[in-house]
Amino acid sequence: MTHLQLIENSRIGLFGGTFDPPHWGHIKAAMGAADELNLDQLAFLPANNPPHKRDRKFTPIHKRKHMLELCSGLDQRFRLCMIEAEDDLPGTTLHTVERLREIGYNEEFCHLIWLMGSDSLHDLPTWHSPERLLESIEIAIMPRPGYPVDKAQTQFLKEVRILKTPLVKISAEEIRSKQVRLGEAVPAPVAEYIIKNCLYGFAPD
Repeated sequence: MTHLQLIENSRIGLFGGTFDPPHWGHIKAAMGAADELNLDQLAFLPANNPPHKRDRKFTPIHKRKHMLELCSGLDQRFRLCMIEAEDDLPGTTLHTVERLREIGYNEEFCHLIWLMGSDSLHDLPTWHSPERLLESIEIAIMPRPGYPVDKAQTQFLKEVRILKTPLVKISAEEIRSKQVRLGEAVPAPVAEYIIKNCLYGFAPD
């Protein structure tokens, strides 16, 4: 997967998450958001050590990176941004956005849009400096089943853009716990990688 590129006058979507593993819910929502927002690039930003998930052990970042790279052929706009791991950032969205601004991704050069699921919108009050985050970047919300947008806090809801992305009822947790069929939940190359590397308890037959 091509890394995020600094291109003048481009519209760039930033999609953060653990992607453990990346699945069709992520991919179809990303495609829909890229269409709706007229994006030139859509960058996946795998979280290194997300502060709101300290209680869970994650698949090593290099393996999650490789799984995202296996999704690169699904959309020519897809990019990869490893800034959180490479720059050893604390994992808060605000710090990530501020670092991207520092290295040239400022509004005078390109327009950034942070993409998040409606589940994250519900959790936004617990995030690091949510008001500053809303002031620093445009935020677009991708609805997720079970997290109705209208149940989010009004003060945050009025500051974001609600998208009409596909609602795909798949979660990474369901994949890890084998509640869904792997071949139906993730792209074929990702499924092959998971089985070959015996991730999440899957193994070759």
